[in-house]
This record gives sequence, structure tokens and C-alpha cells, in this order.
Amino acid sequence: MFNPDGLPVWADRHRLDTDIAAHDHDFFEIALVTQGHALHIAADGDHPIQPGSAVVIPPNQWHAYGQCENLVVFDTFIAPELIDSTLSFLDTELPLMQTVHTSSLPLPQRIQLPPYDLSLAIAELHSISDVTHARRSRIQVVGHLLIYLDILNRSWSAERSIHRRPTALLHPAVSRAAQLMEDEPVRAWTLAELAAATATERTHLVRLFQRNLGVSPIAYLNRLREQAAARLLVQTDLPIAQIGARVGWDDPGYFGRRFKTAYGLSPSAYRTRALAGENRYHSSAEPRLPVSGARFETRDDS
Repeated sequence: MFNPDGLPVWADRHRLDTDIAAHDHDFFEIALVTQGHALHIAADGDHPIQPGSAVVIPPNQWHAYGQCENLVVFDTFIAPELIDSTLSFLDTELPLMQTVHTSSLPLPQRIQLPPYDLSLAIAELHSISDVTHARRSRIQVVGHLLIYLDILNRSWSAERSIHRRPTALLHPAVSRAAQLMEDEPVRAWTLAELAAATATERTHLVRLFQRNLGVSPIAYLNRLREQAAARLLVQTDLPIAQIGARVGWDDPGYFGRRFKTAYGLSPSAYRTRALAGENRYHSSAEPRLPVSGARFETRDDS
């Protein structure tokens, strides 16, 4: 458990005076900026953050901070089992939570709170983080969390209605093919296999992927592997060639070329910069794709 008293929710405020290298967690994280400026870095790119910026990060999705200037972040950590069980109704009540919890293609969700809502949110976070024994009951903590999530959802929904067109559901064939590749990303999938598994014709499946996700099925598979390799470079001490083989590219030279094309850096340079906390991990022209729950092993083979 990630909090001192065993309750499935914790909130704490942090001052970030230096950049924070790429990392991930097995719980939901909500980062609310109360002071300063920085870049929040994730698979969907580098995004400026300022007071009132909130980022909802799904479990197991890496992120980082760069160019931190007097940055203060009020973090909330939520155990997945709380969302899966006690608060399962949130998927119906709050579109924000449905997006980060049930989507097969989860991305961090970004929100800019107006000053009044920011003050309301901070008050709820102070209540969640109050360590006074009488105030840290499960009912009260969950109650404050629900109010906080409702505040975030209100601004998130308003921003989407103004700046974004409604997001269409994925075509069933796209969803099925994406899930197959996420379940077995090391497999050398072919268009013929994916088309047969989704009862579609190959060229039609490519058109559906392009329409729904902006890339072909094989490009989607390659991106899954590239993202997994990036995570393994940061989170493990595995040799680079072994990481390439683990994500499905046995030829170290080919792995290096694919990785550099995607991220603008060689695997070794990416690892060095990420671990040092430097803040530019992507080529500026590199297209952004969702991070999925693709299943790559991270344990040592020895």
C-alpha cells in the first residue's frame, strides 16, 4: 500500500526543483499544479503545465517532468481496486473516469481548472491528506475524493465540448485487432492473420485503423513495441539487445534503427537521458499514439 494508514487513497504535496525522469505506478495518479511551471511528458507528447493544470494518469502509464520552475504539485494516489470495486459506478457517472479506466487505449487526461474550481479542489485535497486519526476514516476520505473527481470531471467535460469533437467508438474490428496485438505484442502478426481474426478483408481493416487511430495495424504494433522498449530501458537494467528481443525485434541493429526513428535517440542515449532526468525524450516530428496495456515481461531471464 502506498499510504501510511492503509486506506486506498492518499494525497500529498511535493515541490519539484529538478526534472523527474520517466516512471510509472501501478495505481491511478492525479497531479494538480498549485504553483510554478513545467512540462509534463508522456506518450502523447510534452505539455506545458501551470497553476490549475491537472493530469489524470492511468496505472502503468509512464510520465515525467521537465523544465521545472518553482513547481509545486498536489498528488493524489488511488488504488485500482477502489475504482474497480467500491467506486465502480464512476464509469457511468463520470465520463473522465470512464475514459481513463475502461478505455483499451488509455492516455493521461489533461484539465485546466479555473481559479475558483482550483480553490475547491485544493480544499478537498487538504481533507484527504489530513493525517488526524479522526479525519482519516474511509468514508470521509472517499467522500472527499468523489467531490474532487466531480470537480475535475466538470472542467474536463466542458473543455471537451468546446475544443474537441465527440470521440467515436472504435470499430469492433479495430478494437479486436488492437486487443490481439496488445495481448501478444511479440508475435509477428501479419495483416492476413489480423483480418482473419476480425472477419474483415485486409485492405478494409487497414482503412478502419487509419480512420479510427490514424495508423495501419502493423504501425500500431510497432508503436506498442517501441513504447514497451522505452519503458524497459528506463525501468530495468536489461542489455539493450535483450530488450529488443523481448519486444519482438531479435536483430539489435534493426531494433536500434526502429527506436531511433520513433524517438530521435538511440536506445542507449534514450536510457542515459531518461535516467538523468532530462526532459526531451521524443523527436518533435514523432507521431503520438496511445499507450496500451500491451503485455511485455519485465523480469530478468536469468
